[in-house]
Amino acid sequence: MEPGSVENLSIVYRSRDFLVVNKHWDVRIDSKAWRETLTLQKQLRHRFPELADPDTCYGFRFCHQLDFSTSGALCVALNKAAAGSAYRCFKERRVTKAYLALVVRTQSQASRSSWFWNTGCTQAILSPKCC
Repeated sequence: MEPGSVENLSIVYRSRDFLVVNKHWDVRIDSKAWRETLTLQKQLRHRFPELADPDTCYGFRFCHQLDFSTSGALCVALNKAAAGSAYRCFKERRVTKAYLALVVRTQSQASRSSWFWNTGCTQAILSPKCC
């Protein structure tokens, strides 16, 4: 996977209430620090300036978090009602998050009995009965 940039934001799903994006590894979700040159918040503003909400702290309503080094699906609520619904789903544990780590072992590593972690993927699934 190529390094993240403001242009390469992958959209997994979009409805009138939610946007699910594939967050790149080593990209913060949001930041107010000037030194953060790339964040998911900046990618969203670049790709969807019309969706930015000035009434929110970061311009978007992130439904959950992914660590800086974790790549995978991240859900963004597109309105206040959808954000409330997603919040309740997470609070009541009606949302399933699954983590998948892909492991690759090369022949040279096999002789040393060491493992190489190639990449990680995250998947967040919002159940239709939930939202």
